[in-house]
Amino acid sequence: MYVGSDVHKKNSNYTIVDGQGTEVEKGRFPTTCEGLNEFASELPEGAKVAIEASTSGIFVYEYLDERGIEVHLAHPVYVKPFAKKHVKTDNVDAGVLAQLLRMDYLPESYVPGKEIRDLRTLVRHRASLVRLRTSIKNRVHALLTIEGVQPPKVSDIFGRKGMEFLREVKLRQSRRTALDNYLEVLGVLNAAIKRVETILREKAKVTEEARWLMSIVGIGFHNALLALSEIGEIERFSKPKSFVCYAGLAPKVEQSGDYTRYGHINKHSNGFLRWALIQSTRAAVHSSKPNRFQRIYRRLKARRGEKVAIVATARHMAESVYWVLTKREYYKEENKAIRASSFS
Repeated sequence: MYVGSDVHKKNSNYTIVDGQGTEVEKGRFPTTCEGLNEFASELPEGAKVAIEASTSGIFVYEYLDERGIEVHLAHPVYVKPFAKKHVKTDNVDAGVLAQLLRMDYLPESYVPGKEIRDLRTLVRHRASLVRLRTSIKNRVHALLTIEGVQPPKVSDIFGRKGMEFLREVKLRQSRRTALDNYLEVLGVLNAAIKRVETILREKAKVTEEARWLMSIVGIGFHNALLALSEIGEIERFSKPKSFVCYAGLAPKVEQSGDYTRYGHINKHSNGFLRWALIQSTRAAVHSSKPNRFQRIYRRLKARRGEKVAIVATARHMAESVYWVLTKREYYKEENKAIRASSFS
């Protein structure tokens, strides 16, 4: 039997079809542990379940997978063309998933093992905290701008000297209160980020793959772990081009006859991995240590500009990541192994 389930935060619909595609049963269950337990206990023996990848979908996937039920996670972007109908309901979506699974047409999302999923949770958690911190810092700058206050000429307004200025600067009382609260929140976020980074730093020290990646100029412990958590198993990519596409660094290609047009990079890809590679590339091209990424970047920047040069250079870094993980060795530049020497 084949089961398609349209998962939502509160309730989920399901449709069961047999090997010939005939609808056998459909229904609804609460998206809770109790509801899933009852749903799983009533599934036919050997049933296969298809659900779409989402926050609630991951919860359902893990719950059913831990109970030995074969679960397939569908990619929502690629399921959409199959499910497009004049009448769109949760029952219709569940039925489409069941039929796609039966016909072996289900566009599946890659699901890494539990250890990688746990690492991904920590790395993404750190990224979310950093985004919150950036948002708070922007609000602090806005308060100063509204009052016409020029911050002192320091390398970092949120460094030691800058924080002394922020704690003492004279503002209208309402804005002074807001600034004090923002600074308090920043303190909490900084402490939380530091705790997570301590865990990740120790994880990088004992993870051989992370040390391989850190031997590439520009890749620090955080981006090394981020890349590993998003890649999962490098063996699922048969060649560097496939990996570059997954990272969203390959341009779209339109080809017809003798006509070929290259467009912008594909954004329907792994945004976290793309971000990590671009940030690492920026660090590499501005590094005090001469490296091949600097040479590629400078050559391209002279012809195509800074933005295009960074993305194009990031493609080269993606290929280096692919080969380092595939060959299971440290990055080599000019026939010399460059090993990671620090976790800063």
